[in-house]
Amino acid sequence: MTKETLPKNGRSFPWQWLIIGIGAALIIISGGLWLYNRSSSDPYHDDIPTTTDTTETENENGSTNDFIKLALEQAGRGEVDEALESLDIAIASDVNAAAQAYYYKGIIHAERGDYADALDAFESGISANPHMPELFAARATTYATMGRPATALEDFNQAIELDPGYAATYVNRGQAFLNMGEPDLAMEDFSYALELNPELTAAYFNRGVLYLEKSENDKALEDFHKAIEFSPDAPAPYFNRAVAYMNLSNLPAAAADLTIYIGMTDDEEGKHQAEALLSSLVEYEQQEENSHIGDGGGTE
Repeated sequence: MTKETLPKNGRSFPWQWLIIGIGAALIIISGGLWLYNRSSSDPYHDDIPTTTDTTETENENGSTNDFIKLALEQAGRGEVDEALESLDIAIASDVNAAAQAYYYKGIIHAERGDYADALDAFESGISANPHMPELFAARATTYATMGRPATALEDFNQAIELDPGYAATYVNRGQAFLNMGEPDLAMEDFSYALELNPELTAAYFNRGVLYLEKSENDKALEDFHKAIEFSPDAPAPYFNRAVAYMNLSNLPAAAADLTIYIGMTDDEEGKHQAEALLSSLVEYEQQEENSHIGDGGGTE
């Protein structure tokens, strides 16, 4: 974390700025998570792209597709073990549907934190159909979650080669670049993702975080505005927009955003941080007001 300063009266605001970032696991794995609703509008849970070759992933036999559908319904109800059993039946019933079933199976294992089982499922899916980009993207995110961004990068590259027009994969690869200490490459991926999809909130959010770290606060503010425009119910952009406002000395706007964040977030640690930051901000404003009073009384 870096300490920013407010130019007002040449004083420093007494707080180590906190920036909420989005890890790769929050973008891809959770995006496919509980895939009974793959068209979710939550930009922090973007789904992984569907394969471009449906003939290899959808079974002509309705019975196997029924097992996959059943598994997704069970997962949506929280019946995880039952969902895994249904997917195993789907895999055993028809090899042509195995890749898709392995994909969902891996996603469920990843959600449970069973990363070794998730990797096994994705590997089996890739063996069954090496042309499904979402399998490579999901395995990449699992590697990233396990702290292996270089290995993840290889799979992200493969996913992009198979489906170069899917914006969310560039956001996820950008996060991998960040974890490898390559912010410029990450910035390129976030920006390109927005060329492909100008409404992709995760790209605005992640790029805004990078702008904050580069002290380009006006650009960060613009990106957080966009993130909030397209996802007004997501708490994190309000927190980071508050940081950008503070860096630009707009304390009332910062206080408003922190208040919104505190009322929206379920993250207790983040809430405590925001409350402490808001308290420090109020204290700072009081000190500034007292300083002006004192300066005015001692000039004559």
